[in-house]
Amino acid sequence: MEIDRIVGGRLEKARRRKGWHQRELGAAVGRSESWVSQVERGVAALDSVAMAERLARTVGLEVEFLLAFDVRYPADPKPTRPVRSSGPVAGSSVVAASDAEGYGAVLRRVFALGSLAGLTTAVTGLSPDAHAQISRAPDHGVDRASVDELRAIGAAYRRSYRSFPASSLVTVAHYQVQLVLSLRPKDQPAGVRESLLAHLAEMAALAGALLAVDLGDPELAEGYLDLGYQVAKETGSAETRALILAGRAFPVAFGGDAESALDYALAAVDAAGRGASARMRAWTSAVASEMYASTGDEHGFRASLEEARRVVSRPVDDERWGGIGAFDLSKADAYEGSDLVRLGRFAEALPALDGAIERLSPQMLRHRCSAHISRAEAYAGAGEVEAACADGHAALELAGRVQHLETVRRVTVLHRGLRSRGTAGIRALGEHLVDVRTVLGTARRMV
Repeated sequence: MEIDRIVGGRLEKARRRKGWHQRELGAAVGRSESWVSQVERGVAALDSVAMAERLARTVGLEVEFLLAFDVRYPADPKPTRPVRSSGPVAGSSVVAASDAEGYGAVLRRVFALGSLAGLTTAVTGLSPDAHAQISRAPDHGVDRASVDELRAIGAAYRRSYRSFPASSLVTVAHYQVQLVLSLRPKDQPAGVRESLLAHLAEMAALAGALLAVDLGDPELAEGYLDLGYQVAKETGSAETRALILAGRAFPVAFGGDAESALDYALAAVDAAGRGASARMRAWTSAVASEMYASTGDEHGFRASLEEARRVVSRPVDDERWGGIGAFDLSKADAYEGSDLVRLGRFAEALPALDGAIERLSPQMLRHRCSAHISRAEAYAGAGEVEAACADGHAALELAGRVQHLETVRRVTVLHRGLRSRGTAGIRALGEHLVDVRTVLGTARRMV
């Protein structure tokens, strides 16, 4: 892999700076000269978090630099113009330990990705015999502890949706899908099989969401969502079925079929009501509120959002949450503001969006991104052009960092609607839009 060659090159340079031979470094970390040579040439990958930390400490490097986090998870360039935002914006690092599960979990994700890299070289969709792979007899069983660790890693990936770049995260999700398929869950013991299939469906849903919403490839997303739905039906999991059905509502809505999108959302609400976690019930109700608003049904939107708030206002069992990212009361505020924008109620939308942007966690970059573009649309609808441009800039900054093409599409529509006014602020927004589209076009071609 290219990343292994980068890691090896950094290790070699650091070793040479110390004036050591390969055998000396090997002796210092308890490995052979041959092993050091293979790592430095990129032939062998580092095989554990502990070894990466030991090597980094020995040669005097930061472990993040040795592992090439700057290459694996590049932060997108910041805009050169100042951006005004009335709410806080997260820090510049998309892999900050404070974001998700902490430093150790980020390292585990790197090694999970590295260990699966041989399964596929690109995100090209599921192989034609993917379903056949599930039914083949395994060479040996999978131990429960390994499956539990896999599920923990999967939960970390799903939480990372809040702030990780789409092109990095979708590749990881794809590898996880292929890994589970290679383990042939149908032939594992019942408990292991159920857990593996749940992980497969969750990773398929994550890949589908990233492809459909962030990377603008609904056709490829459909393959993952189809697989996830088949697994959900087979396992009978209310959590997984609700997740996949709600996930399918978004690309359908983006395709212009609001009525069908509402059907998917309502099916998700029904599925969640048959035993899903409280947070899943709340989130699916919020998704339904958005789809109701898209059809112009204000009563349906308000009733669904009220139900979402009622559920999430009580203690929830996060251990059962199989969803992507996060959903809480601040996100419910964002849904309310966005729904009101869809209904053309711009003045009413602004207080809800102000509250959402103030209360959303700084780590929830995608959620903040959506809230800023919704507020920009509300300001534009209310005739406040400069405020609309300011929020448009804030949305684009975040969209560039997490690679969220749906936000870029919405800013494009906003800019075209305002462009005829010809102000300096509108022209600056257009320039910023071109910059971000260029960056995201490059990132999308790399997937």
